[in-house]
Amino acid sequence: MNIRPGSHRLLSIVLYLIALHSLLTGIGLILQPDFLLRWGGWGDVAQTFFPAQGGVFHLLMALLYAQAARREHDRSVLLPFIILVKFSAATFLLLYVALFEMIWLVLLSGAGDAVMAVLLLLLVRKHKGNEKLMHA
Repeated sequence: MNIRPGSHRLLSIVLYLIALHSLLTGIGLILQPDFLLRWGGWGDVAQTFFPAQGGVFHLLMALLYAQAARREHDRSVLLPFIILVKFSAATFLLLYVALFEMIWLVLLSGAGDAVMAVLLLLLVRKHKGNEKLMHA
């Protein structure tokens, strides 16, 4: 994915914001502060291992998002995976709310992941369109 210098700036900003979101989510899942769990709609959490494990996953994904934001030449490999991860997360979270338990913060997270996935997909398509115009 060869993007003109300067035209990748918006994509980098979006990826850095997604990395920040994932970093904060990961920290929250690892620390699991009681006030945040109650505010988010979970109440008391009896088993803390799996949410903390999910937090570690979010921290690792934050590194991947930052790598894609920082290193333009890595994007052709990373962006398809990142978009797949965001669409998968949105699908899982929204299905969980629809089929098992309505937790408002899970619903909001699913919607947020869907928005991030669509935004990244649109930005990638826009940049690919710019590439075609440049090589025409």
